Amino acid sequence: STLDSLAPPVNECITSNLYFCVCLCGRNLPYMQLGGIISPSIGRLTKLQRLALHQNSLHGPIPAEIRNCTELRAIYLRANYLQGGIPPGIGDLTHLTILDLSSNLLRGAIPATIGSLTHLRFLNLSTNFFSGEIPNVGVLGTFKSSSYVGNLELCGLPIQKGCRGTLGFPAVLPHSDPLSSSGVSPITNNNKTSHFLNGVVIGSMSTMAVALVAVLGFLWVCLLSRKKNGVNYEKMDKQTVPDGAKLVTYQWNLPYSSGEIIRRLELLDEEDVVGCGGFGTVYKMVMDDGTAFAVKRIDLNRERRDKTFEKELEILGSIRHINLVNLQGYCRLSTAKLLIYDFMELGSLDSYLHGDAQEDQPLNWNARMKIALGSARGLAYLHHDCSPGIVHRDIKASNILLDRCLEPRVSDFGLARLLVDNETHVTTVVAGTFGYLAPEYLQNGHSTEKSDVYSFGVLLLELVTGKRPTDSCFLNKGLNIVGWLNTLSGEHRLEEILDSRSGDAEVEAVEGILDIAAMCTDADPGQRPSMGAVLKMLEEEILSPCLSELYYEQHLEL
Repeated sequence: STLDSLAPPVNECITSNLYFCVCLCGRNLPYMQLGGIISPSIGRLTKLQRLALHQNSLHGPIPAEIRNCTELRAIYLRANYLQGGIPPGIGDLTHLTILDLSSNLLRGAIPATIGSLTHLRFLNLSTNFFSGEIPNVGVLGTFKSSSYVGNLELCGLPIQKGCRGTLGFPAVLPHSDPLSSSGVSPITNNNKTSHFLNGVVIGSMSTMAVALVAVLGFLWVCLLSRKKNGVNYEKMDKQTVPDGAKLVTYQWNLPYSSGEIIRRLELLDEEDVVGCGGFGTVYKMVMDDGTAFAVKRIDLNRERRDKTFEKELEILGSIRHINLVNLQGYCRLSTAKLLIYDFMELGSLDSYLHGDAQEDQPLNWNARMKIALGSARGLAYLHHDCSPGIVHRDIKASNILLDRCLEPRVSDFGLARLLVDNETHVTTVVAGTFGYLAPEYLQNGHSTEKSDVYSFGVLLLELVTGKRPTDSCFLNKGLNIVGWLNTLSGEHRLEEILDSRSGDAEVEAVEGILDIAAMCTDADPGQRPSMGAVLKMLEEEILSPCLSELYYEQHLEL
């Protein structure tokens, strides 16, 4: 989804392509699972007083045109995936009292223009990637370190951290002389005094040079160490940390010591197994504070060379989206390679839809559509927002994981390319995902984005019917789920298609989803829509044209 249609009509209400109606004087869209970018056309909303888009999946830069929204009092953009820097023009928003940009991917320097916002009472820039010195100007000098926590490259007085290059020595300015201020010329008739002063200056400069070299050398070593993002275990207790072990974390550092994580990893056994897949066994690892992680064990004989393997893992670890399972870290032990992921409490869609949980707490139609929409967002992000785009190759219900709120997360993305070459990928993965694979993939083993689209179409059918793609009710007839659906749809037997456990679903809604699934599973890959187009169609089908005022009143509290 995108916020690319923000031009206000005459009635001062905007309608985005997400079909939400928003009153300009202060209506908000937090926690709405919105994706896409904030359009530069937001600058046309000159009467906007409150912008609350926090806890969504927005990415891209904060548009510079926001400076034109001169009536803004509050900006809440925390917990998105916004990139780039803070536009300096934000200093033109003279009425601004609240600015919350925390928990994004913002970089660069903090603009000094924020200091001119005399009405600013709340500032939160924490958990980003800002760098450089915090300007000690205007109101910026009044905020404490809590406004900046989690930006490792920031320095300055507010966080009581010295900046690189600030060594405690007096500055030496070009074309100036330390003696000129006292009215004494640097050249005098007293040679002894001149020689003495020269000696002092030369000695001071030599001391500064030595200190500068030492500090720069230290910083360089630290920089190299951080760039590798690994841990040298040779100096640690070899009884608690094995030789040759290596731990790498992505996106942010895990709040545990490396030794603690590795010891927990070594204690994993058969009782901790929560699943097995084509790429390895999955364990549940629980830390002392109760935090759980999913650990995928990769067989050593299925990897690429270490350098290539770790480089591609670094790319996968940098990908962050609310509908993707985050890769938190990687550990290499002498016996295995382990990938550390977020743990999803409700397990996979496959186990929830077809297991005991479905009998105890069946998924209703709205929950199924929420899962379909979130899964489409995650897959569309891989195809269109990653550079280069990532083809999943193995979309299926068991690779859609659910958190405690039934929010779907696409898992195992990038692993097919990382661990399997083309030849073995065809013979190994086909056996594990029969029913989801596109016809052209079965024929030539070549997967593309359109192959993923086909698999997603099958997933939609699985959500609607409640049947696995390999269900015997149509395999016994020589059909797959796509052929079975086409047969029943042609005979208008909708009651046999819809899973009775999904509750009341409007006929038009079911038919709309089936139409999208039919386009996704077209035998001709050239006729299938892109995932971006699929996502847009799902949003148009699932999301209401305009949510009620009651809905907004229940969801606008920050």
